[in-house]
Amino acid sequence: MLSQVPLLADLRREELLALAPRFRVDRFQHDAHIFHEGDAAERFWIVSEGQVKIVKYAEGGKETVLEVIPPGEVFGSATVLMSRQPATARALSDAVTLSLSVEEYKRVLLDYPAVSVRVIEMLGERLRGVIGMRMMISERVERRIAHILIKIASKCGVETDSGWMIGVSLSRQEIAELADTTTETAIRVMSKFSKSGWAKTLPGGYVVILNREMLGKISRGEAEGRNPKLSPPPVAE
Repeated sequence: MLSQVPLLADLRREELLALAPRFRVDRFQHDAHIFHEGDAAERFWIVSEGQVKIVKYAEGGKETVLEVIPPGEVFGSATVLMSRQPATARALSDAVTLSLSVEEYKRVLLDYPAVSVRVIEMLGERLRGVIGMRMMISERVERRIAHILIKIASKCGVETDSGWMIGVSLSRQEIAELADTTTETAIRVMSKFSKSGWAKTLPGGYVVILNREMLGKISRGEAEGRNPKLSPPPVAE
């Protein structure tokens, strides 16, 4: 697993073998909390199996998803910069994680400069992603959901005969949380995407993107999200 983590891609096999015993293995059921915002930042995490979502909660408990972490990617890496967790991590599906104590994590960064450089690059990418998600809040809900589907598919999508299948089960409620909208609105938008032939949902909640070009245009704000043949009414929140 460690050999497939981009953050550790520059390490030799013998170096990975030396690192492996330092990691702790944990298993989390779907929707379980891995850590809460404000918890002491004590560990650095890697997703081994399943997916993890990073979320922020507003007053009243409203959840905003900042990032979805697929297998092979890391989270909690800001522990070297902060004493407290800046957000909450929850299992988006049943998940297995590998983690290091913050002391071991700092030791790895000191011992392997190439890893330190990759951490800086990764944090920059994450920051751009969070900024992009926050900017999406003011956009049409169709654009936000299309953006979410494309983004998750780019991380854990699988090419199939029928289309680009997202490799994680997503309920309509989870799509709503990811796009910062209501479950009812997410149902209407996904139904519209299905009727338009742009995406479909398989049993078990696996979304298949059928028309990547159109959803890409919608996510970039280059299309209104309407099928000229069907002309469904615009979705309002």
